[in-house]
Amino acid sequence: MIKTRKIINQVFLSAFIAASCLFLSLFGAAEFEILGKIESIGKDNALTILFESRPAEITYYVVSDGTVLASVEIVSVVYNRGARYAYRAVARCNLMNTEYASLIRAGGEIGLVKKTDRYKREYSDSRSAREPGYRRRIVSQKDGKVMVLIAAGKFVFGSNDGDRDEYPEQIVYLDDYYIDTNEVSNDEYRKFVGAVNARPPLSWKEGSFVKGVGNLPVLVTYEEAEAYARWAGKRLPLEEEWEKAARGPGRVPGASDGRLVTYPWGLEFDPERSNCADFWADDKIGAHIKMRYGIAVRGLMPVAAFDPEGASPYGVVNMAGNAREWTASWYMPYEGNRSKQEKEYKRYGQQYKVVRGGAWYSSRYRVRTTSRELGGMPNLHSDNLAGFRCVKNPDMLNIQGD
Repeated sequence: MIKTRKIINQVFLSAFIAASCLFLSLFGAAEFEILGKIESIGKDNALTILFESRPAEITYYVVSDGTVLASVEIVSVVYNRGARYAYRAVARCNLMNTEYASLIRAGGEIGLVKKTDRYKREYSDSRSAREPGYRRRIVSQKDGKVMVLIAAGKFVFGSNDGDRDEYPEQIVYLDDYYIDTNEVSNDEYRKFVGAVNARPPLSWKEGSFVKGVGNLPVLVTYEEAEAYARWAGKRLPLEEEWEKAARGPGRVPGASDGRLVTYPWGLEFDPERSNCADFWADDKIGAHIKMRYGIAVRGLMPVAAFDPEGASPYGVVNMAGNAREWTASWYMPYEGNRSKQEKEYKRYGQQYKVVRGGAWYSSRYRVRTTSRELGGMPNLHSDNLAGFRCVKNPDMLNIQGD
């Protein structure tokens, strides 16, 4: 009996030492960035956590004097309008050591390893890869548009090489969502106008639908785009959602070339993949596409043009050029962008919406996947500079199988 206990104790000690070594290898020399605090403790290891900015990760850590007491897995997040801690999250708590249980209390600090320490393992330390549980493509019931699944996961958001308002490049996690493969066309918007007796968009001359433009992207105000999305049972995309659908995961930190995916199709600009200024610089550029649609005059092209030539890794079309696209995001600085000396700073706030993707007359620089432009001048109900596409969250009806 005594010998058996001794063996068990030795096994336990070996396991404890191994776990301790793993723990030290991950966090021993790391510094932590405190991002939130524990609000309350519930049953079954549940915590309520307050964050000043929306949590972009799934896994965070309870930290005390540089020691990790527990990991926490975010379950859900809600927005607290007007409060200092703008987001309240429910999370599951996993203790690093049972002796730490008494140290988990309200007010405890929640953080992440600082980016300088964790950047190398951003893609490997939170979740293992998984197959999406939803159908890859669906057809929206209300407007009949094909939508493609953008599977949950991390991607590189922003750019350190673009304009000041695109800085800093960072890792963002998004849940599963669907996005329209094509921009909303004039034909599709006409169905909405007829269904709800909406006012025709300002882009229709004298308020009348013009034949021959039905398959071109409709140009609308932000409020018109938002009204269509509500009718279709969808919503406009956040700019993070738009960018991920346009560029895929971006690049993996530590990749040998260290470069960022800049356009939906890859790293380098190709004038034959986008309806922008370069596409019209020479009649020979994209001649097969121009012939395919019988277009000889520069301007908007059908929403299905450049499929598959200019499609994103997810198969989303025309996210570079053709028509700018509305997003639901206010024009705000990214987390970590603290510049207050530039003109962009004066425009930040809840007055302009971000538009993405550039237009048929835009330069190659403006059709990059990270480029941001302003929409809503002078206001959101009269500025009709952009088209749009919609997104929606998956539901049980989208689960694969019967």
